[in-house]
Amino acid sequence: MIPVALRAGSMGLKFLRTLYKGKAKIGTAAKKSATFAANKGFPKTSQFITGTAKKTHKGTKNIKKFVKKYPKSSAAVTGAVVWDMLDKD
Repeated sequence: MIPVALRAGSMGLKFLRTLYKGKAKIGTAAKKSATFAANKGFPKTSQFITGTAKKTHKGTKNIKKFVKKYPKSSAAVTGAVVWDMLDKD
């Protein structure tokens, strides 16, 4: 049986990998939607999408730093969130 602490650390690293993949998809989708909005004649909407994408990128960088520093804590938080989503009485 794998000790709980070791499993929590590996869960944190798995969370990091998933976060990176999601960040890449969010960035490409935001870039495409901002270009589409600009081409259709909505410059303010394009600026808003670009600004939101930049803030999302900064947020994911901060989360990545936290997960690298505290992998067990991040796994515990992730487990608590998943448990809360699945446990609907």
